[in-house]
Amino acid sequence: MEIARAMLPCMPRRRGAQEGYTELVYDDKMAALYSDNEPYTQHDAMTYYDGDATDPITDYDNDYNEKHTPDVGRDVRTVEDVAAEVARLLWRAEWNDDALQGRISDAVGERRWNRKMVEECLDCVIEYVEQGRFEMGGAMCAALDRATDVADEEFAFPRRHPQSLDGFIAVVSVGVLAELQGAWVLELLGFGEVRGKQEMDGTGEIAMLTSDKIVFSPRFKSNSFAAWWAREYAAYIPEDSIYAYLNRMDMVEFED
Repeated sequence: MEIARAMLPCMPRRRGAQEGYTELVYDDKMAALYSDNEPYTQHDAMTYYDGDATDPITDYDNDYNEKHTPDVGRDVRTVEDVAAEVARLLWRAEWNDDALQGRISDAVGERRWNRKMVEECLDCVIEYVEQGRFEMGGAMCAALDRATDVADEEFAFPRRHPQSLDGFIAVVSVGVLAELQGAWVLELLGFGEVRGKQEMDGTGEIAMLTSDKIVFSPRFKSNSFAAWWAREYAAYIPEDSIYAYLNRMDMVEFED
């Protein structure tokens, strides 16, 4: 455990550039976009559209408006910008309290959390974990301590191999993000499903913040971060270790 913590600040970023795609509508209509390919290279990124999904505007008119409509009062940030801002708030926070969650809500604004945003936020959290505890706030330090302790006991990652350490840092960072934001992020990462989700206004979009735990899925959603991580580091994952990890992190809700 102490060896793992000592190595975290020294770990350089070895993972290659990863590209995901935005999931605008979280329902069966998106199923065709999932495959067994690597999660970050399989499809071109979709545009994050922050308008009314029922607006019958044409692509031509949309392109025209993009070029001729002033950006006064409009949120022109990219998904990556929003995710980086959220991750920075998590990194600097001393306490995981209502004040932090309020700042995060303000940072997200009118956007809705989706798969792309969660993946980008996780990528930023991984970078902060790799940098170590220097200048890391108390809230993330506490989450990192807990996730590291549990992951070190549940997984069989040898510390001498750089690739295996990458996998260890990745799953620790998943625990950190879920600890600070809520287990609902684990559904968008592919680890399970939030129970009691509510459809929003008949649009097919899902309100994710309806549960603080997930129902664990032994077979992760195809083409998700969870499926990619499990395949990439299968040699270091004992049977049921992911379930045990998330269960001990208090992220799993038992089915009736």
